[in-house]
Amino acid sequence: MAESKSFGSNKGRVLFLRKYLEEHTDDEHYITTEELIQLYAKNGYKAQRQTIADDVSVLVSSGFEVITNQVARNKTKTNAYHIGARLFELPELKLLIDAVSSSRFITAEKSELLISKLSQLTNEENRKDLVARIYTGDRLKTTNANVLVNIDTIYTAIRDHKKITFHYWDYAPDKQKVLKHDGSDYIASPYALIWNDDRYYMCCHSDKHKKTVSYRVDRMCDVQVLNEDAYIDPDFNAADYSKKVIKMYSDNLTEKAITLRCQNEHMRNVLDRFGEDIKTTKANADSFRARVNVVPSSTFFGWVMQYKGGILIEKPASVKKAYEDMLSNILQGQQALNV
Repeated sequence: MAESKSFGSNKGRVLFLRKYLEEHTDDEHYITTEELIQLYAKNGYKAQRQTIADDVSVLVSSGFEVITNQVARNKTKTNAYHIGARLFELPELKLLIDAVSSSRFITAEKSELLISKLSQLTNEENRKDLVARIYTGDRLKTTNANVLVNIDTIYTAIRDHKKITFHYWDYAPDKQKVLKHDGSDYIASPYALIWNDDRYYMCCHSDKHKKTVSYRVDRMCDVQVLNEDAYIDPDFNAADYSKKVIKMYSDNLTEKAITLRCQNEHMRNVLDRFGEDIKTTKANADSFRARVNVVPSSTFFGWVMQYKGGILIEKPASVKKAYEDMLSNILQGQQALNV
């Protein structure tokens, strides 16, 4: 048995009780007064039944929810205690862990570290189930270990309304990383960070392009805050931008008002992509028109193409022709491979 501690060590005893309840109890696992007295003794704390009641009362008065129930023990009733509401309930932790595990912009090593930290927010029994949900090893993950540092630097620039400088890399045909534009500095005024299509993007005003563009955070390096005031666009709205720029890729094109002709079964797909506030009208018994403001990029055309003719571009004529040209180029390229 551990050496007994004095009755005066109330703070340590109460903290010990709180830690034990957090680590080992929930709605399905509890500990009785008698079991707590024995547990206290093993850890060097003298206690009586009233001691347990007093300690629980201290936790409750401090805002820590401890549930007290009566359970049968040796033909008598005794108090049993377990933790009530937690900062994060188990379904919430599972949701957060799944998000971390599947996020491509977080390295596998960092994902496992974050999951380990999140699992500490529940008890020991649930922790086993959460650890079993780690699937980072076989998922596509970034190899850029500086992603979280990049994110913190970008947030600092946004908060302080400053520009940033960075380098941006791509892959060469041999799969080696190479800096774009011969390693030239990119200078931008960051507006927001957006999680889109399982990637993290920085939306910003580009000094070079003089307009809003986006960059993948996991492909940025050497990110630094400049001592130069950022360009502020008071009309920028992150939610609107992510609707209009499909997969955060704009082909350096500008937004246009586009009319889509859609089969009725694709109403959910159109609303999922552009939101419920877009204007739609009935075309005939089988189809409807949707008017959307979107950047007519190759990724937008790819979104249209996936519905195999169920969604078509009706106007403007210039966007319709650009889509047809892209389809023609794809077909010609495919035919050339068959020669």
